[in-house]
Amino acid sequence: MHRFFVPPDNIIGRQLILTGEQAHQVAQVLRMRPGDEVVALDNAGWEYGVRLTAVSRQQVTGDILQKRTAVGEPSVHMTLYMALLKREKFEWVLQKGTEVGVNCFVPVITRRTLGQNVDIKAGKLARWHKIIAEAAEQSGRGRVPKLHAPVRLADAFRQLQADVAIIPWEAETAVTLRAALAGRAAQTIALFIGPEGGFVPEEIEMARQHGAFAVTLGKRILRAETAAIATAVLLEYEHGQMGNGE
Repeated sequence: MHRFFVPPDNIIGRQLILTGEQAHQVAQVLRMRPGDEVVALDNAGWEYGVRLTAVSRQQVTGDILQKRTAVGEPSVHMTLYMALLKREKFEWVLQKGTEVGVNCFVPVITRRTLGQNVDIKAGKLARWHKIIAEAAEQSGRGRVPKLHAPVRLADAFRQLQADVAIIPWEAETAVTLRAALAGRAAQTIALFIGPEGGFVPEEIEMARQHGAFAVTLGKRILRAETAAIATAVLLEYEHGQMGNGE
C-alpha cells in the first residue's frame, strides 16, 4: 500500500487532503481512483489508513478509516556522521541509511574529503531531503530522518552527544564492534564514516579524545558507502533492532 508523509494541516478531523506534487503522483503517476486506499503519516509517529473519495491532479481527498502507531521506527536513535562523497554515492547512503533505520544524517568535512566547503546549495539540500523522505515512505518508517547542514569533523566531535560513538578505521585491528559495545546500554549511537581515502591518524586520535571507539570491520577493506550501511545494520542488530529481536 502506498505511503505518504503529509503536513499535520492536511489531516482535518477524519479527512485527508493531498495537494501539489503528492496529488499529481496519486492521480497521474499511480493512477489511483476513489475507493483505493493509502497510508498517510504525520511524521510524529502516527499513521492513518485512508480510503480515497476524490482524485484529481490538483487535489486528492480521502476518509480516514484508522489511526495507529507507526511500527517502522527503531527504539535506538542512530546519527550517521557521513563524510561527503561523490553525489551518487552520498545519495545512495542517504537512501539505504534511511531504509535500515538511521534517524539523523550529518554530512561532515574531513581532511581527505574531496570538497572542503560546508556551504551546500539549497537545491542540493532539497534533493537530499526528498531522497530521505521517499526512502522513509518506501521502507515503512514512521518518521522522516533529520538531515543537518554539513559540519567540519572537529565541530562534529565538539557537538557530540551520544551514549556510544563508533568510528570504523582500517588501521584498527584489535577492537571489534561487539567489544566496543560490550556492557554499554545505548539509547543513542553516533556512527562516523570517513571519505574514500579514509580518516587520517590525527582524526582518529581526536575521535578517541572525545570518547569515540575506533573499531575494525574485519580483514576486508570496505568502500565508504558500504561501510556506512554495513556498520549501521550491525549496530541495529546488536541492539535488537533487526529481525525477531526488535
